[in-house]
Formats: sequence, structure tokens, C-alpha cells
Amino acid sequence: MGAGTTRSARPFGALLVAGLLATSIALVPAGTAAKKRQTKQKRPNIVLIMDDDQNVEMQRFLTKTNAAIGGKGVTFDNSFMNYSLCCPSRSTMLTGQYAHNHGVRGNRLPSGGYSKLAPTMGNTLPVWLQRAGYYTGHIGKFLNGYGTTSPDTEVPPGWNEWYGSIDDPDGFTGGTYTAYGYTLNENGQAVHYGSTPDVVNTTLYQTDIYSQKAGDFIRRRAPNRTPFYLSLAPRDPHSEADSCNCAGNNPRAAPRYEGTLNGVTAPREPSFNEGDVSDKPSEIRNMSPLTQAQINAVDARYRARAEALLAVDDLVQNVVSTLKAQGELKNTVVIFTSDNGFFHGEHRVRQGKVRVYEPSIRVPLMIRGPGVPRGVHRGQPVGNVDLAPTILDFADAKPGRKQDGVSLLPLTERKRNWLGRGLDLETYDTADPTEDPEAPPVNYVGVRTDRYMYAEYGTGEHELYDLRLDPFELQNQAGNPVYAPVTSALQRLLGSEAGCAGKGCRARPALKLSLGDCSTAKVAGKGKPQEATFYLRGKKIRRDAKPPLRVNLPNASAGQTVEAVAFSLDGRRVSLRRKLRC
Repeated sequence: MGAGTTRSARPFGALLVAGLLATSIALVPAGTAAKKRQTKQKRPNIVLIMDDDQNVEMQRFLTKTNAAIGGKGVTFDNSFMNYSLCCPSRSTMLTGQYAHNHGVRGNRLPSGGYSKLAPTMGNTLPVWLQRAGYYTGHIGKFLNGYGTTSPDTEVPPGWNEWYGSIDDPDGFTGGTYTAYGYTLNENGQAVHYGSTPDVVNTTLYQTDIYSQKAGDFIRRRAPNRTPFYLSLAPRDPHSEADSCNCAGNNPRAAPRYEGTLNGVTAPREPSFNEGDVSDKPSEIRNMSPLTQAQINAVDARYRARAEALLAVDDLVQNVVSTLKAQGELKNTVVIFTSDNGFFHGEHRVRQGKVRVYEPSIRVPLMIRGPGVPRGVHRGQPVGNVDLAPTILDFADAKPGRKQDGVSLLPLTERKRNWLGRGLDLETYDTADPTEDPEAPPVNYVGVRTDRYMYAEYGTGEHELYDLRLDPFELQNQAGNPVYAPVTSALQRLLGSEAGCAGKGCRARPALKLSLGDCSTAKVAGKGKPQEATFYLRGKKIRRDAKPPLRVNLPNASAGQTVEAVAFSLDGRRVSLRRKLRC
């Protein structure tokens, strides 16, 4: 069946097949003048763009996104996933909770998937925003299993407009993970785009259709005084479904970008095809070095994913351009991120995620909007658990669940605002083998601090990496007696993080800044500070890297502010501030 063909009703509702709808939505014309609203809304619009399976290294291909969001806002250089797998990660975004609290522990039932969160979907981010007066819309991928473990006409709570991709609907070859021949639930009606994934209609490339729908949504909502929230979730650069017949199951680029990155290879960082993995857990230790044929396949996959990302870059540009043309850009928060990272040969892992290493857990995060500094970077560790609290802060809305994360707005404002928390890492399930055919059972719990990554596996194995000295995680320090005090401190921290909730997930190390008679300052406490950098009147005095940590205060007087940025033994960095009273 092709575009515009109708088929009989399905058990859960009528299935409308109408790919022609896609071509009727034009991209915003350049130079379109926007009419000024008579009364400005007080709260900003919010657009969240979350692509699929993109590690932070591949952000270099998104040049338009980097300029339009990063260059005009804040880039968080250390952004991490709690559970590096699609459905648990997206559930964290919707709830502001770690996986051990929201309960989605995989992509499929019984441990995960859409239907695992569905019973509590009425208490998630879009519902909270609606209650606060926002008009909400979603376009693209939602949660794994949507449309297969639920009626294909079901619209989740909290959405005024809904264009969600259906996972492999009955009667069609294709679904969320196909560039062509996919089906969307459009406000309760199933609409099919194209005939099958292998019969290509280049006007129906999935990411481009999402871009067109986003532009249409913004143009229709811009004249209204009601602020809007738009969730935009392109599937790229996730691999295609098996039915695409793509070499190596790699994603298809938009036709205009196919073959444009010929010759590009995966980065050859020190962790690529790691030579000595004898210190790694057994699931890595048992992997053979990559053969040349396997390396070639890694490069082909990397290149295909990079080309697929170029359409995501166009999507972001279209969103920003449309907002500008409608006079809404200055009053709109735009957030760009991904649901999890992806491997391209690091540590001998040819593809996939759900592992504790940086390529899997680190993702891009950029925010621009009213009041956000322009063109700055922040180094504080942040997580997907912070997305919901941040969006709620912008919207002046309240959550219906206890929040494990924090709003990132204060971090955008102050470079030295170090929170002193650890980030929880967890995996309770393996990836769907169709997504990650090499994924073994790698259940783990871990914690990521400013300096260290520590993890404990269900096998009883442990990993510890000193990321300051070993950013590519080549040398596992677990068992090294030199790191024994650090290991003990991280074990205590993990003990509190693995089952934390709310404020307990944001605990700071027990460190204290003490001031003498306007002449000295020192940092001490049960958190065993290892180093501290001191500031007076906002200017750096000195760094002390050997306890006891203290500094003389030159020309200090009452009322002035003393700051210290200190590292605890477990690698958490915390900002301490006090005013002099002498």
C-alpha cells in the first residue's frame, strides 16, 4: 500500500493511511515576518529535542545545533544517563526519577516498556505542565512498545496534540525504527507514511516529517497567549529495523546526505579496540580484539549514523528558524539532548550501550532561553534526572512526584556552583537483542562523581576509574591498594545512592568552610577533603592540594565573601561559601 491508501478498521480503532498529509506541511519560508502579540505571555515556551542513541562525541556533526543552541546558550560538558537504555532513560525524563524509583527497568515487559509506566502516566511531566497552564505536544518516538502493548489509537495523558510513532504496527512492515514506511498515532488516528520501508518515497523521510510537523505546531501555537511545551523525538541516529535491508542494519540518511561523509571513520581514541582488557570485568575480558573486517563494519556504522544526524541538525535549525520567524525565539527555551550514548569500538565493544563506560552514559546537553547565559560551558556533572526539574523550573510548575534531580538553572548562572552530589548509575536488564545483539547480562549499580566512576556488577566484579588521570577508562583501579580509601568512600556513597529518593539523591559531602579572624580560611570535615581552591571577592587566591587545606586571606574585611571549591575523598566537588564576620 502507498500513501493515501485506506485499510479496514483495526481492533483498537480506525487506521487511517494518509502519507499525503506529510507533503502538505511546508517548511517555514525564510524571512517570514511575525506579527507581534498584543499581550506577551509571562512564562516561556519550552521545546525539548531528544534524539536517539547519540553519544557526545558525535555532536561535532551537528554544527547548526551547536551554533543555534550551544552558541546562544549553555553547553553542559558532563551530562550523563542514569540507565543507558531507551525506555528507562525516557521514563526518567518524564518523571524526574531514577529507574529504581519509576520502575521501568528495560525496553520490554514485564520489566519495562511503555506499559510498565502507563499505570502512572497520569503523574508525569506533560500532565504537570498542563496543570500549570501549558499547551503540550509530542512528535516522534515515545516509549518502547508504544502501540504494540497498548492500543495504537491510545493517546497518553497530558498531551493536547499527539503524533507518536507506533512500534511495528500489525499489518505493516516497519515502525518507529524505519526511515520510510512507518506509522504515527496522530491524535487518536493511525496514519501511515509510505508503503513499506523498502519502497522509498523520499518526501516521507521520517525525521523530515517530524521537522515539518514541529514547524506547523509552532506556527499554529505562536499567536496564542498560552505558553506551549513541545517534545520532539527524532529516531536518528538509531539503527534501522531489520526490514530496512541496510548494510549492517545501519540507519539511512536523508537522501540529500547519503554518501556525503565518505571516508569518515570512528575516532581512534586510546580506548578504541583496547589492547589490554585483563583488568576489565569478564564480559569485556572475554571479547577478542576487533578484526579488520569488524573495524570496517564499525566505521561503516559510525559513518551511517553521522550522515543520519545531519537531518536532525536540519530539524533543530527549522525549529529555531520557525520560532524566530514567529517572534517567539526570545521567549522560548530550547533544550537538545539524547536518550543514551553508543559504542563505536571502544573497549572492543562494536555497538550498543547499557554499559557503564563513558561512550554509553555520556550524552550532549545544551539549553538556550530567556535568562540563560549565551555561549558558555559548564563542567558540573548533570543527568537526565535533571531534565524534568529544569523544565518545571522554567515553567513555574510543580511536580507530582518526589524529584531525584535538580533544576539546572542555578548552574547556568554560576560557573562555580558545584553541587557535591554523586550521580546514580544502574542497569537491571539487558538491551533488546534486536537493538544490541552483543549485549550480555551486565546488570550493575554504580556512581559517577566529578572525579571517579565506581561500579559493582551482579557477578561480584568491581570497577573503579580515576577519570582525572585516566579519562578513557583504561586502568581499572579496583583492588589497587593505593585507591583503597577512595574505594571505601565510593562504596559508602553507592550504598546511599543505589536506593536513594528525592533529597537523598542530592546529598553533599560532609565538608565545612571555616573562617579565622578575617585572616585565614580552611576546609575540613568527615568527607575528608583532598584539595580545595579558595576565592576572595570572587577572585582566586590559591589552590591547596595537600591536607590540611587552608589559606591566608589578604586584605580581607568584614562582609566579604569567601568561597572554596573542594573535592571530597570520593571525588565529589562541592562549592562552599561564607561571609566574613570580624
